[in-house]
Amino acid sequence: MPYVPPANAIQWNLAWQGALLAGAGAAILTAIPFVSIGCCLWMLGAGALSVALYQRRMPGTMVTPGMGMKLGALAGAFAFMINAVVTTLSFVFFRSSSDLRRAMQEQMEKQIASNPDPKAQELGHRIVDLMTTPQGVATLIVVGLMVMAVMFVLFCSAGGALGASMFGRRREFR
Repeated sequence: MPYVPPANAIQWNLAWQGALLAGAGAAILTAIPFVSIGCCLWMLGAGALSVALYQRRMPGTMVTPGMGMKLGALAGAFAFMINAVVTTLSFVFFRSSSDLRRAMQEQMEKQIASNPDPKAQELGHRIVDLMTTPQGVATLIVVGLMVMAVMFVLFCSAGGALGASMFGRRREFR
């Protein structure tokens, strides 16, 4: 007897394509300078879109919020990977590391000067000192990428749960 998956199980062989498409859209929108202001909105939208695309491929399936979170998380993982590649390539090809380091240092110096707390100023000076080395800049970029990965997955998961609530149940009114 062939294996029949439960009705509430995600068919990943059909889900990944919609999640990739939704994630690519969010990654591109968050990489565009002015449009990136709405990054959290694009991530929520990607999660919801991944649910809608899955629902279109699996018309009889009821997508629960838990399933929507999983679909959104997959879209978030794809979005982060694409965004990380695009961001890294833009830094490599369009900005030199010394320009990036100088801009980051100037921004940090402004933040340090505006903070009246001496402990915060001391911490800020340590971070600026760290940014004077290539290893320090690389460390800060890696930490930033890790934070972005978490943000992409969490916001897209939330969007997937919202999308499942909106699109997942087919209700008929008579």
